[in-house]
Amino acid sequence: MNYTLRFSQVYKYLPLLYKGLGLSSAISFVGMIIGCVLGVIFALGEKSKHTPLRIISVGYIECIRNTPLLIQMYLLYFGLGQFGLHLSPLISAILAITLNNAAYTAVIFRTGIDAVDSGQIEAGKALGMGKTQIFKYILFPQAFKIVVPPLTNQFISIFLFSSVASTISLPELTYQTTYIESVSMRTFEVFLIATGLYLLVTTIISIGSTLYEKRLARY
Repeated sequence: MNYTLRFSQVYKYLPLLYKGLGLSSAISFVGMIIGCVLGVIFALGEKSKHTPLRIISVGYIECIRNTPLLIQMYLLYFGLGQFGLHLSPLISAILAITLNNAAYTAVIFRTGIDAVDSGQIEAGKALGMGKTQIFKYILFPQAFKIVVPPLTNQFISIFLFSSVASTISLPELTYQTTYIESVSMRTFEVFLIATGLYLLVTTIISIGSTLYEKRLARY
């Protein structure tokens, strides 16, 4: 083997990698935030006493969790185009990640809600609090503390899975990496740098989550 590492031939493409990293981070962040909101809604729907609402919530969660994110993204980008509804790669990626994330966070929040001591809920009822007040001041704050670690893992997964958006020509980090590799012919160097960038972001997320957990523990 006579392959020689030449990172100098890749450095000039670093702005493209940084741009791709920024886009990957942005779509992951948006998908995580909106997905969490939807996740709470579906989690409550799954526990609802109203049968139609419960069936819809359970059906959505099971359907999304048992199909690949890539297929869901293709349905939005290519599938809807067959019906005359053409979504941009950016919108398709954000929608797919958001809807996919909602199903997984719904399960996470449901688990957190189930873990809250029922005695606290009964105490809220005894104080004359309504269902909305109990959820806002007792149930959700307690459940959120419980689900921070799994939500962190889910955020990391969403960030890593955002790489599938490269298949619909969204210029995120993986797309930019493969493009640079094709024009520079420095496969190992480019993908090693991309690996480092992915690792950097996931490490920041992990550290940030740990610090936030310690802060929550004080209250």
